Amino acid sequence: MVQDEDCVACHGPVAVAMNGGMTESQVMGTFFTTTNGLYTGSTVAKDSLNWPNVNCVTCHNVPSDHFVSMPTLSVFNSQTAKYDSAQSSSVLCGQCHGSLHFPDTDHRIYDAWKMSKHGHGGQFDVAGELSANDTGETPDQVVQDEDCIGCHAPTSVVVNTSIGPSLITEGQALSNFFTTTGGKITSSTVSQDTVDYPNVACTACHDPHNPRALSYFNSSTGQYQGMSSPDSLCGQCHGNLRFPGTDHISYNFLKGEGGIGVQSQVDMNGQPTCIDCHMHKSDTDGLNSIMYEGHSWQVFVKEPDGSVTASCTTCHPTMSADSAMAIVASWKAQFTQLDSTAEADVAAANAFMTSHPDDSLKATYLAEATQNMTVAEDDESGGVHNHGYSVALLNDAIAKSQYIVTGIKQTPPEVAVKFGLMQNYPDPFNPTTTIGYSIARSADVTVAVYNVLGQKVAKLVDERKSAGEYSVTFDGSSFASGVYFYSIRARASDGELFQSVKKMLMIK
Repeated sequence: MVQDEDCVACHGPVAVAMNGGMTESQVMGTFFTTTNGLYTGSTVAKDSLNWPNVNCVTCHNVPSDHFVSMPTLSVFNSQTAKYDSAQSSSVLCGQCHGSLHFPDTDHRIYDAWKMSKHGHGGQFDVAGELSANDTGETPDQVVQDEDCIGCHAPTSVVVNTSIGPSLITEGQALSNFFTTTGGKITSSTVSQDTVDYPNVACTACHDPHNPRALSYFNSSTGQYQGMSSPDSLCGQCHGNLRFPGTDHISYNFLKGEGGIGVQSQVDMNGQPTCIDCHMHKSDTDGLNSIMYEGHSWQVFVKEPDGSVTASCTTCHPTMSADSAMAIVASWKAQFTQLDSTAEADVAAANAFMTSHPDDSLKATYLAEATQNMTVAEDDESGGVHNHGYSVALLNDAIAKSQYIVTGIKQTPPEVAVKFGLMQNYPDPFNPTTTIGYSIARSADVTVAVYNVLGQKVAKLVDERKSAGEYSVTFDGSSFASGVYFYSIRARASDGELFQSVKKMLMIK
C-alpha cells in the first residue's frame, strides 16, 4: 500500500517509532484491518487509541535537553525515522500539502501558493513601494503610515531564537528585510535576506495548532484573530477591515460601497464571494483546480492537458472557460478606456479650478469626481469586481469633470472604442495569459511576442480586424521563465498607424 500512496508519512509519521520501531507497512497492518493480508471494502481503523495522528513531534524536533534547548521546525520522515529540517513553516507544510516530499502527490496547495503573489514577489514589490514613496522615513515611521508588514509578511515578526520563538516589532521586521541608510528608507532601498522572507505564509491565514479554524495572524499583536467568514479573512488586507485608510478595497467594492452621488449596486445579485471566484475547486480528480484547492487564487486555472478551468462556470454551467475569459478581457478593456478618459478629464477639471476656486458647486463636483475615480481604481481588479458599479463610477467622474470645464450638464458619455493594447492577465503568469486589444476602425493588425533580446518568439495575430475589442491567448509552455514583451501594430485604412508595446512576466 505504501508503495502506491504513502498515507503513513503524512497522516501518522511518528507511528514508525512505536513498538520499538516499525516499517510503514507494519504500521498499516497495526492500525488498519486486513483480510488475508489484503485491504477490502470492510477495512476499518483499529487501535485508534494509540494512533498518533499528526502530533506535536511530527513538526517539532524536541531535543533531549528540552528544558535548556528549544524544539526546532522539522518534519519527521517516516521512511528514514529521522527528522528533516525545514527552512520555514511554509516549507514544513509543503511536505504533505505540496510536492516537496512526494513529487507525484495530488495535494498541491504549496505548489499553487508558490506560483501566487502570496508566495513570491511580494518582497520586491514592497521594496519598490518603499523606495518610491517612503524616502526619509524610518521603518517605525513607515509602519505607522502604511503597515506593509501587516499584509505582505505578517509572520516576519516571529523570530526563532535559541530560547524559542520571540516577537519583534513591525518596524524591526521591516529593517530585517529592507536596506536603510542611516536608519532611514532611501530611493536606493532594496530587499535583503530574501531567503528568510516569509511572504504571506501558510501561517498568515492558518493557525498551525488549529488549522481548520479561519484565522488571521495580526503582526501588531503577534496573535491569531478568529474570522467569522472567508471573506472577512480576505478583507483584512484586500479591504479596510484591519486598515481603515487602505487603498486596497476589493472587499468593500464588491458590496458597492464608497462612491458619491452614484447609486450603490452589486453584480450577479451579490452572490459570489471572494472564495467563490478565487478559490474554486472542480470535482474532477487529476485537475489542478482540485489539487491546488484554490490556493493559486486564480479565476482561470491551467490544467495538465492544456485546457483551462474557470470558476465562472460553477454558477454559469453553459459558459465555457474561453467565453468567460473573453468577457473578463472585454470588461478590463472597457475599464481601461473609461479610466484613461476619467483621469484626463479630472486632471483638466483640476486645472480649471485653480483659476476658479470660488465656484463651490464645481468644487463639490470635483471632489465627487475624484472620489469616484479613486474608488474605481482602488478596487484594483481592472473593472472585473462589480463591473457595472465601476463603469457607473467612472462615467460619473467623466460627466462631472466635463461639466466643470464646459459648464454643460450631460448624461455620462459613451466612450468610443479607441486603438489600445491592454495589460495581459494574469501577470505574472504560468504558462498562459490573455492579451486584450481594441481597434478603432478597420485595420491590418499584428500582435507578436518578443524575448528580452528583441527576438520574435510568437505571432499571435496577423489579419485584418474590424472595429471592436479583442483578446488573444499566449501559451508560454515551450518557453523559459522570464520577462517578455508583446506588441501591437495596427494600420488603418486611412493610413493611421497605431503601435504599442507592453511587458509581461512568466514564472514557472
